[in-house]
Amino acid sequence: MSYNRVLVRVYAVRRRSVRRLVVRICRALEGGEMTSKTLREIFRRFHDVDVGMYSHGGCFELYAFGPKTTIGRYSSIARGAFAATLDHPTGRKSMHGYFFNPRLGLVSDELSYSPLRIGNDVWMGYNSIIHSSVNEIGDGAVIGAGAVVFKDVPPYAVVVGNPGRVVRYRFDEETITRLLAERWWEKDLEELDPAAMMTPHMGIA
Repeated sequence: MSYNRVLVRVYAVRRRSVRRLVVRICRALEGGEMTSKTLREIFRRFHDVDVGMYSHGGCFELYAFGPKTTIGRYSSIARGAFAATLDHPTGRKSMHGYFFNPRLGLVSDELSYSPLRIGNDVWMGYNSIIHSSVNEIGDGAVIGAGAVVFKDVPPYAVVVGNPGRVVRYRFDEETITRLLAERWWEKDLEELDPAAMMTPHMGIA
């Protein structure tokens, strides 16, 4: 049995200390979390969090991102970032977990998680929070440290504050349109010229 299969089976043990150890081993054996395929398989299988290649950081913190979260490629997620895909049921008589969480033994129906897509080349700052009302963070967006986001974020927008608000865009509209069409993030790292990544005006071909 390959080490990959062993790590996945060990991770199935529902103990945080064991799971944190497996995450550390994956990082050590596979060149870090930016390129670890085993980490991505584990988070997809056990947490329903799909992390694109080369993305790194808080996306591999246990339970930091809710089920049905998809994170694109080359995204940078600071430690302490958090994204909820489920909220307490404020329209019910009680919002307590006993009355909406089947794992606590009193109810059988579980609330539905809301899908969340975090795009490619997104930067989420330290302690930033994405509320369950958000469905999409666009490609190239920046979520500032400590921001609390309640609405979808357009591509290449910079969002700060609580509640989060767009304060500017990283580039002009023409450049954003070209970058979205270029889709450079679909290329693997060895296919990209580092010099071409220094300016948005230089093509990657």
